[in-house]
Amino acid sequence: MQAEPLSTQKDIDGLSAQSILSVSDLLTESDANRRRRDTANRKRFARLLKDRASVDLTMSLTDEVMRITSAHQAARAFRHNAKSATIKGLGLLDFVGLKIGAQVSKIFPTLVMPIVHWRVRDAAYGIILPAESAALRKHIENRDRENVRLNINVLGEAVLGNAEANARLTAIRELISRPEVNYASVKISSIVSQLITIDHAGSVERAAVQLRTLYRQANTFGVFINLDMEEFRDLRITVDAFKEVLLESEFSAMDAGIVLQAYLPESHAAFAELAEWGVARYAKTGGRIKIRLVKGANLAMEKAEAELHGWVPAPYASKADVDASYARLIDVALRPEYAEAIRIGIASHNLFHVAWGIEVAKLRGVEDQLDIEMLEG
Repeated sequence: MQAEPLSTQKDIDGLSAQSILSVSDLLTESDANRRRRDTANRKRFARLLKDRASVDLTMSLTDEVMRITSAHQAARAFRHNAKSATIKGLGLLDFVGLKIGAQVSKIFPTLVMPIVHWRVRDAAYGIILPAESAALRKHIENRDRENVRLNINVLGEAVLGNAEANARLTAIRELISRPEVNYASVKISSIVSQLITIDHAGSVERAAVQLRTLYRQANTFGVFINLDMEEFRDLRITVDAFKEVLLESEFSAMDAGIVLQAYLPESHAAFAELAEWGVARYAKTGGRIKIRLVKGANLAMEKAEAELHGWVPAPYASKADVDASYARLIDVALRPEYAEAIRIGIASHNLFHVAWGIEVAKLRGVEDQLDIEMLEG
């Protein structure tokens, strides 16, 4: 199905200009609604992200120090990482507190490490949600009252073995069995170990086995499942496993979602394939799919792996190319011919692309096809 290019329907510059005006309105409204804590968090994150050493320190604290169960070993790692702390990135209070904590941890690690854990969690308040059932339920209920639907993602990336993959699947199944949860995301790479590109058929089948288990439980509890993406190698495996399972009679009328990453040139062909398949499936069974459009968050990893193997990196080479790819995906996705069968999620913190998506949807009369998605916090 070939869609009419946007530029033949309305002057592209005019639509861009309207999007920019919408962005201005959004910024004005958000400034008026911003609370004191929001302003403080905004300044703190802006300061941190401008200092590479502080970004590395933050990642080390969350990915290393907080995962160590022994207070003595965690304190040792904490002291090592504290050496790179800077006032520029952390601010005076956190910098001084971290340096003092590092020294005191030599003598009282069991006293200091809980304080470190508390401070990291406090800094992540509103961004990383609590897993405890009562706290999570309260947060979801609050968002429901604001007409906001939460897509819950269990933290964790690629797994190394079957035991870890099955443990992650068990954790996700426990999550979706909770009455307050109605939408969850999962990566194939987090529930299937050792995905092998050259063993495509075998990898797809192993992924399909796990997906059947997940979809079966999701159907039981009425939870929408969205398949996220990790590396470029996961794209073809994820798309094929998604299509294979959703064509089976047990799941043929089930609504389900998948993510496409705009920083991969191959995502455009994948969208065209999924769109054609999704429309045909809907006509036959009434089952809808959702395609969530993201920019892609694994650029550094893709570049590092490509350099190690002497490959050309899979993603586009520049941010401008990625942004253009994202705008193009929005253009081809928001179409009347897809609107019944395929929902489109625009997942971006770039307000221009959010506004652009809204304007394109208005132009084509498909506002109901569109979801706007952002990270919590």
